[in-house]
Amino acid sequence: MKTIASNLLGNISLVSFTLYFIFNFYDRNISNIFLIIALLLCFINYKSLYLTLKINIQLVKTIIIFTVYISALAVYHATPISELDNYYRLLLLLPLISITFSDDRIKILIFVSAVVAMYHAYNNGAFYGIDLYPVNVHRYAGTSSVAITYANMCATLFIICLYFILYKNDKSLVNIISAFIFLILFLLTETRGPIIGIIFSLLYISYAMKSYSKNNLSSSIPIGLLFIFISSLLIIPNPVGERLKLVTKLNLEDPSQIVNSSIRERTYYLNFGIDKIKDNFLTGIGPQNIESMMTESLESRGIKNITARDHIHNEFLDIVLKFGFISLIILSLIYLNLVKSKNIETRVLLNLLMIMLVSSQLTQSQFAHHQAITFFICLFYMLQKKIKMKHE
Repeated sequence: MKTIASNLLGNISLVSFTLYFIFNFYDRNISNIFLIIALLLCFINYKSLYLTLKINIQLVKTIIIFTVYISALAVYHATPISELDNYYRLLLLLPLISITFSDDRIKILIFVSAVVAMYHAYNNGAFYGIDLYPVNVHRYAGTSSVAITYANMCATLFIICLYFILYKNDKSLVNIISAFIFLILFLLTETRGPIIGIIFSLLYISYAMKSYSKNNLSSSIPIGLLFIFISSLLIIPNPVGERLKLVTKLNLEDPSQIVNSSIRERTYYLNFGIDKIKDNFLTGIGPQNIESMMTESLESRGIKNITARDHIHNEFLDIVLKFGFISLIILSLIYLNLVKSKNIETRVLLNLLMIMLVSSQLTQSQFAHHQAITFFICLFYMLQKKIKMKHE
């Protein structure tokens, strides 16, 4: 009976997690409800959770150390608990590690998410005026509060599809349609950041195909796709390509003179972060102090075309600025433990996810955007080592 109950809880939590994932691309509020249900069910199925945590003990330890360290620095800086929510998600979402997904389920999950995402895009006017480009075209943010979050999610699932198509040599219609949809949705966001991850991911897929894959596809195919992708962005008129060309017009000495508002603000934020880190390398300045310090800095320089924020759009500088350099070291240890796997195919997929995560964090402070960091954490936990329950 205990085994039946455990299997039932496992299946229901799997369904709840599936609905969380799919509704990420239709309605975030509904998505969060299913995520909470999945977490509660994983807690209730405590035996499976305990055994799974036990075989991932190194990852669990580093997450606990990270949480304790962040909490200690928060006390030191008198940081409100509301500023720490996203940093606790590595620990709070840990029960999801007991949920198991096979490759076939992952492919179906991504396909259904792609169809739902396309339906949402169509219903919300994402394609309106696209035939008149560059007139009447707007950045599509999908179900996210900011376009870059949605772009990172779509680009990551696009890369997972390429993993199955190229590395696993699974050229099924399901994978091809999913890849095509998420590439289109990524382009609609007009976001530059994920291009970094896509480039390095294709290079890594080429390396992995040459080193580990047993399929007969040439490892040069990902390089060819990369060449076509970059060439298309630069030659064919498209909003992502146009925004990419603006990166060449940087003015690091005086960011306020940069015409493009996004590049202007990001350049200033990075300069501000580096400047403050120099004097607060070990302990940081506390997350609740960034916006007020930035406001004071902007006002003292008479800069009015840059908005002060509570993060600096680069996760690695951001966490050092908030909690000191040691926090970055511990976070890096978590990342190393997340990609550990004895199974080569799983390790390749985990490495691709890490490339996308790290690349996205170069241009986004993801711990300041709960949908983004939760999405990545869930994907990583889904692929961690599992243990098969023995019959009672």
